[in-house]
Amino acid sequence: MSRAERLRDRLGTSDRDPSEIRREDGGAAVIPAGSTQAIPAPPRHDAVSHGASPPDRKPLSARLNGVDGLRAFAALWVVFFHIRAFSGARLGPLDLIARSGSTGVSLFLVLSGFCLYLPVVKGGGRLRVGRFFRRRAMRLLPAYYVSLAAVLIVTTVAAGQLGLARMSGPELAAQALAHMTMTHSLFPGTFYALNGAYWSLALEWQLYLGLPLLVIGVRRLGLGRVVIAVVAVNVVYRLGLQIAIDDRAVAPNSLMATAVLPNLLPGRWAEFVFGMVAAHLYARGRVAHIVSRFAWGLLLLVPAAVLTVGSPLEHILLGGVFFLLLCVVLAGGNMISRLFSWRPLAALGVMSYSIYLVHQPIIVVLASVLRRSGGSPRLVFVEIVILIPGILGVAWLLFITVERRTLRTSGNVEPGSPESLLLAPLRLLHRHTDAAQG
Repeated sequence: MSRAERLRDRLGTSDRDPSEIRREDGGAAVIPAGSTQAIPAPPRHDAVSHGASPPDRKPLSARLNGVDGLRAFAALWVVFFHIRAFSGARLGPLDLIARSGSTGVSLFLVLSGFCLYLPVVKGGGRLRVGRFFRRRAMRLLPAYYVSLAAVLIVTTVAAGQLGLARMSGPELAAQALAHMTMTHSLFPGTFYALNGAYWSLALEWQLYLGLPLLVIGVRRLGLGRVVIAVVAVNVVYRLGLQIAIDDRAVAPNSLMATAVLPNLLPGRWAEFVFGMVAAHLYARGRVAHIVSRFAWGLLLLVPAAVLTVGSPLEHILLGGVFFLLLCVVLAGGNMISRLFSWRPLAALGVMSYSIYLVHQPIIVVLASVLRRSGGSPRLVFVEIVILIPGILGVAWLLFITVERRTLRTSGNVEPGSPESLLLAPLRLLHRHTDAAQG
């Protein structure tokens, strides 16, 4: 057996696209679309039937509505954070919530760990590396490159107006190259340039590159030891970085100290691995048990995470908070699960990637234009909030024209599903067009 064959055998064969997670617990039943209980806990493995499904079982849902609802929550939280940041508003008692919206990225990282590792668990702990990266590229890069091209064009045409940076031709070319290769998060000059939200996409790709290593580690050492090792690496890295900043080996308050180095893979790895733990528990039907025993931990972790904001360990604690929140949603049968499984919210979650890609440049332009009218920062904040449907409309256009074509469910949408809500305007348009032609 060749070295390549041995590597493929070690990593295995499962690599399903995380944005289209299917319930495949041995043919376990799924509540039909439209039910308030969209994400029932999977059955225990000793109860799984390996034969034909009983005749009364319903078709499997193509997506987990609660997970999509969490995506929507994270995306909208980041949107409000950027509206506050670029409007300059201070919101009194609500300011803490608005300015902490950047922690929505922590929730995205936990969800990524869950979504990427769930198919691995269900596939017997195997991952076909080449196929995995091809599918990740086909899923994420088309919409990203379209939005990047739009930002480059607008930045060129604006020429330093509308709140956008003025860049020369060579500077734009350098920015384009860094962003196209997902290396923009490695350098202070490109980290927040063009579209400040893009940095987390580069971090996601670092996590993708690390997933095969984690899979091998789990197969050889077990998930528990891998989690301990990753958390240890995360803690040591962040504390070491803080020492370097305190000793001025890294310039305090520089972008290298506040953005680039903290957001490299070893500085955010724990959040991703917490999502892997949630996937492991969910696939084995143990989420409800964990929630029944440890849901109270949310009451302790939330204030602890708030108190540690700005400390080297804040993201680890936030990852713990979002891990427990994800488990509560996956467990089902509770008010939180029903809230995040609400179909309109889940529909926004289906196109949350497009929302994330387009929102910040639009907010920057709107804030620049509205400030010229002489409005106060708080008034500008309110005006942009009122215009959020317009931002969602632009995101919807990107989803319909580009992102949806990268979803494996794009040709087979279940009636009444969250994705079908996003397609409703198209159906209405076609109906009117057919009526006019008739």
